[in-house]
Amino acid sequence: NPKDTRMTRRTRTARTALIALIAASSAALLTASPAAAHDNLLQSNPEPDSTVTSLENVELTFSGDLIDFSQSSFAQVQGPDGLYYESSCSTIDLNVLTTPVALGPAGTYTIVWNAVSSDGHPISESYQFQYQPDSATKPAPGWDQPACRNNGSRIQPGAPSPSTAPSATAGQPTTQQ
Repeated sequence: NPKDTRMTRRTRTARTALIALIAASSAALLTASPAAAHDNLLQSNPEPDSTVTSLENVELTFSGDLIDFSQSSFAQVQGPDGLYYESSCSTIDLNVLTTPVALGPAGTYTIVWNAVSSDGHPISESYQFQYQPDSATKPAPGWDQPACRNNGSRIQPGAPSPSTAPSATAGQPTTQQ
């Protein structure tokens, strides 16, 4: 029957085309270049689980240039006392995210970072490091909130305030925090 032959030929052609499409799609997915994937963290200072005796900046280097959508790429540094130790918001220079810090007491610090990958997708992670300054290093006071988006509202709970600072004019002892 000629009608059945045409139908069989069409079915075989459609099936062959579908198999070719699936094979091509699979090959494309299996050989996708790294540029098609999200960027990732290549290097960090300090490194995870490392011990530092001093630190001025947290520097995170990524596999691709970062996008800065209104401070959506950042690193937060939280100390063993639960306070934050970023001096100001993070900055981006191509694929490097830098956050200035002034660390407080010795102990375990946690870095929580978020970055907008070159493909526009956010990536984030956290890790810890140990801070062991020499005995002559005075700990910086921490902040109750991270630096970014909180500059006007954050406070330093451990910093001396005028009401608790020693007074040279008063003859009475004062309390210091």
